[in-house]
Amino acid sequence: MKSRPKSVDTIIARLSEASSVCVVGHMRPDGDCIGSQVGLALALRTSGRTVTVWNEDPVPDKLRFLDPDGLVARPEPGRRFDVVVALDCATYERLGTVRPCIEDRGLLVNVDHHASNTRYGDVNWVSPR
Repeated sequence: MKSRPKSVDTIIARLSEASSVCVVGHMRPDGDCIGSQVGLALALRTSGRTVTVWNEDPVPDKLRFLDPDGLVARPEPGRRFDVVVALDCATYERLGTVRPCIEDRGLLVNVDHHASNTRYGDVNWVSPR
């Protein structure tokens, strides 16, 4: 059996300990950004976490079916999170206006699939190609 990368174990452990999580994605979100944000948010909520989902830009009309409950919202300053998970975002700059709103946080997790990922998180998991 193939073992998981240590970073994945760290991410799972820290999310298990967290009570508040913010799931963020890149500006001008596409389908895999919105889909991964909503999917993770729903899984975390099911496990009892308080979850906030932020994106600089709203969900495009053609992708509203991916977020039927309207979980994705614009960032709000003044909030604190135990863990922030950035999904499908290769660089910290692509988070846009979300960045200043997630500075008061515990751990920053970066989960992505782009070869150009800059590994800007405290913990990073970039899918091997």
